[in-house]
Amino acid sequence: MADNYVMKLMCAGAPFSNMCDRFVDEGYKPLMKMPTFEEKLELFAKIGGMYAIGYGTFLNQEMDDPIAYKDKLAEYGMRVGSCGPDNYTKAHWKYGTFAARDPQTRREIVELGKRHMDWAEAADAVDILFWMAHDGYNYPFQDDYVPHYKYMRDCIAEIAGHNKKVKCTLEYKNYEPLTHQYASDVSKVILLCQEVNKMTGYDNCKLIVDYGHALFGNENPAESVALANYYDLLAMIHLNDNMGRFDDDLIFGTVSFWQGLEFFWKLHQIGYVNMDLNDKNGWFI
Repeated sequence: MADNYVMKLMCAGAPFSNMCDRFVDEGYKPLMKMPTFEEKLELFAKIGGMYAIGYGTFLNQEMDDPIAYKDKLAEYGMRVGSCGPDNYTKAHWKYGTFAARDPQTRREIVELGKRHMDWAEAADAVDILFWMAHDGYNYPFQDDYVPHYKYMRDCIAEIAGHNKKVKCTLEYKNYEPLTHQYASDVSKVILLCQEVNKMTGYDNCKLIVDYGHALFGNENPAESVALANYYDLLAMIHLNDNMGRFDDDLIFGTVSFWQGLEFFWKLHQIGYVNMDLNDKNGWFI
């Protein structure tokens, strides 16, 4: 029975980051010597229990050759996980990406997405992942909402339609860095994925349920995965925890025990968990 709960874990790069905030602009680890890419791989391999590593923003490591990247991970017994184009860490994107007013910015994000779709196919990556961090607004009367929603939908559809062999997964979040984000909850992103898939004629646009995002978005995470699964759109799970007020990224299970228990019960019930490393479904970050 225990084998049913062995999880396909994908490594993320947060332990190696020196993220700053508006109060500590030099970051919380200013003296930390960042390990090289291979040193990171060695650390993950030493820890064990992890089977994939993402690309791009996940380890802040770019390797242009997808085959070389795939082969390097294979040396450490891992495969290529989520391919995460950097559409949110640079000031260039501060006025939006998919939903930006500027058509040139929207063209740039589409071309970035297409390049990463091709890279992901060549590397046999699990998926290509987008968090639409800067697509939203802060003030009343700032946006004419429907046109911006359509911008976002159309850009994602062009990317997803570029390569039907690669899953294009969308991560929602209620707020931060903006006070309101267009991709803010599970229901809106279910509708968004359905529209995109209808436009492309494919079924490769799906969604990510981030447990912590669901919590502080006032969702019940178990219900969120149940809905996503009901519409055959559940593609990925991100695990963390918080107090229900902010995206604190605390260690999963340290705060919301009962919600976490129901969450995994629901995942088991819908058959999400599997240990086939060739299966691009059933992964956790």
